[in-house]
Amino acid sequence: MMDIPFLPPGKPQDVIAWRRGQGITRAQFLRDVADLAPRLPDMDYVLNHCDDRYHFLVGLAAALQRGQVSLFPSSRAPQVLEKLKNEYRDIYCLTDQPDEPAVMDVFIYVSTPATSDSGAESKPLAFPAHQRVAFAFTSGSSGEPKRYLRTWGALIHETRVAGRRLGLVAGSGGLMVATVPPQHMYGFVYSVMLPVQFGYLLAAERPFYPDDIRRVLASHPRPGVLITTPLHIRACVLDAACLPDIEFILSSTASLDSELAAQAEHAFRTQVLEFYGSTETGAIASRRPVASGVWRVFDDIRVSLDANGFCVDADYFATPMTLSDNVEVISPREFVLFGRNTDLIKIAGKRISLGDLNRHLLAIEGVKDGTFFFPEGEPGREARLTAFVVAPGKAREAILQALRQRIDPVFLPRPLRMVDSLPRNATGKLPRANLMRLLQEVEAREVAG
Repeated sequence: MMDIPFLPPGKPQDVIAWRRGQGITRAQFLRDVADLAPRLPDMDYVLNHCDDRYHFLVGLAAALQRGQVSLFPSSRAPQVLEKLKNEYRDIYCLTDQPDEPAVMDVFIYVSTPATSDSGAESKPLAFPAHQRVAFAFTSGSSGEPKRYLRTWGALIHETRVAGRRLGLVAGSGGLMVATVPPQHMYGFVYSVMLPVQFGYLLAAERPFYPDDIRRVLASHPRPGVLITTPLHIRACVLDAACLPDIEFILSSTASLDSELAAQAEHAFRTQVLEFYGSTETGAIASRRPVASGVWRVFDDIRVSLDANGFCVDADYFATPMTLSDNVEVISPREFVLFGRNTDLIKIAGKRISLGDLNRHLLAIEGVKDGTFFFPEGEPGREARLTAFVVAPGKAREAILQALRQRIDPVFLPRPLRMVDSLPRNATGKLPRANLMRLLQEVEAREVAG
């Protein structure tokens, strides 16, 4: 079997990445990879913690040349990294940040000066389909984190199928800007591999605030693509950000409310698309929330329900995967998502999902951020549905009154706690452990008076 190229066909002077208004060519990228690869530590595994997305790309290609496997843990918390170091002793961290915590051996990425782009590629950058690229880890919220292998062939297949679903035109040259880090599988595949495989420009920066997103998108003359999350879409809508022309917005990592999607489409004069996926499967389906609640799977994906739950299969999977989501399967190609089974709560004989409760909470005027939370009961203490709300200048009673108009009284939070911010991770998610720590901190402050 022939090796699969890292880059599509092109010329040395083709621009493949963009940083602060300046292009980085294909020839420069290949030189950077050739310079870095022989200097990397002689180890089997790598944590690529480069914040600059172009540096991450170079580090990925250089590690592949050395046969090294990238690890994608669900968190960068020191205890998580310490556990990885103990389980994968032949591991190091590649970073472009001089203050990287020294949990394991650290190799600092140093940029090389740009040079002339003349000349042809001496040797194509390509890898066998079976080569191991990465291990992606689940969060471990329901037990020990599990790892899932991504091979080069499966990774490229997912990227190309997803790009076709998005209607990407190879070589169009638009700038792909992402608010998600490349160390998360969504950010890795869709802000790194997707632009590279389809000839779009990879934006090296990772903007966070609405004005930063606007600035990076405006740094390139052609309409760009925004790879983001519901959290950042909401922030841009609430900020009334004036974004430049966008080809489309792609959202993932959490369910996107159709009303928020409609507000974003109206405000930014574009389409908002959404991907569904998991650590186990990668992205497998898409929808446009303002048009339909039905998810349509990618080519080669098949879905079904069996005795174990929601089953996802594809020709490029080693085995079928069973996910813990509550769905209605319409056909092997379509399904409706109701949320994760673990998000369903039952009080006084009535059921509702935490996702539905959160949508009602976030729809209240003046609420900047918020979430419902159902902690596990402690010995001798009944677990109570609570809510954390970020709403500067808004009274607690006003929020409770608005909730009374929207939800059944049995699901009113007891208590509702006002906080300055929520402990979201880099992709906007709220890991259960983070919410438990927040609850303990708030309760401790309340006891202290």
